[in-house]
Amino acid sequence: MDTVETHPALVRSNVDVRASSFGSSLGSPQSLPAVELDRSPANAYRDQLKLATLPIRDELWQVEQMIHRELHASQPHVNEMLEYVADLGGKRLRPCLLLLAAKASGLATEESIRLCVVVELVHTATLVHDDVLDEALVRRHKETVHQKWTVPASVLVGDWLFTHAYGLANKGTSTIPGRWISDAAKQVCEGEIMQGNSIHHFEMQTPEYLRLLEAKTGALCAVSCSLGAWSAGADEATCHRMQQYGLKLGTAFQVFDDWLDVWGQTEQAGKTLGTDLGSFKPTLPAIRTLELMDTAQREALIHRLNIGEHEAARELRLAMDRCDASQYTKSFAKSMIAEAISFLDGLSSNAAVAALRSLALAAVDRQG
Repeated sequence: MDTVETHPALVRSNVDVRASSFGSSLGSPQSLPAVELDRSPANAYRDQLKLATLPIRDELWQVEQMIHRELHASQPHVNEMLEYVADLGGKRLRPCLLLLAAKASGLATEESIRLCVVVELVHTATLVHDDVLDEALVRRHKETVHQKWTVPASVLVGDWLFTHAYGLANKGTSTIPGRWISDAAKQVCEGEIMQGNSIHHFEMQTPEYLRLLEAKTGALCAVSCSLGAWSAGADEATCHRMQQYGLKLGTAFQVFDDWLDVWGQTEQAGKTLGTDLGSFKPTLPAIRTLELMDTAQREALIHRLNIGEHEAARELRLAMDRCDASQYTKSFAKSMIAEAISFLDGLSSNAAVAALRSLALAAVDRQG
């Protein structure tokens, strides 16, 4: 499987100045409520996330405050839309990864907090644009932005989020965050283009599919982890190790999302499901199912899928249930998670490293 190369900018400079260890300029919560867990299966992943993020609880509070401060515009109508998208990111996985990577490598800094906001704004922008591309109706149990307003407004809000994120990335003393975020965002866009080109292309094989996911989803998780380590002053090897952890985690997360799109429950996932096959996008369950067919059957079905025959899509969906596609996809995601966790080996043992391990395991055992 292809991997993202180590950022050239990981070679540190003597003039690269870090912010001091996480301090008081952003304020601190007077008190935080006790962690409350919901033991229902639908919320098990969210509960695991709460537990895994205990080592960064105060910092996440700071991130949340900063996100809501930064999502502000001079026009009231734009403000209304920005307030609406503020919680689209849901579980704040990427800020969690960045902060945990920072604490696994050293200390979270004020720069870590700012970079968390950067990656979350980029992620939210991709969600807004993804929903337009997928014609999705629901995101996080709410109407998607283009459903509530319009497609042009949704595209422009996504653009606003992207450009504001780049501005925040470049507010520090180093150009590294801006360059890394820009590179990751370009990979995300390339992944989306690859996915667009994959529509009606059911000849796609697993290696090509994984390259698509590494760009579309893995890249932003990878840069979150590498920036977290960098913001804590980690060396090049540690930054690279964190980058690879994030890449594998993000890719596995998306593989599992593709399982959810077929076999998940909409009310638990909180978003529109069934969009992949409905829009003739091949994913791992489809690729696996087609692989198991005899040559003549596979070629005939691929041809029908590639010309957009809905009956062929229904046949493929039924075939998924008759073979091992569900278990295969889950097992594939879990094997990638094991690979991600292997990049944590050798790091000094601390609560943040343990949290990264448990977070990875929970990513492929969730309902949404």
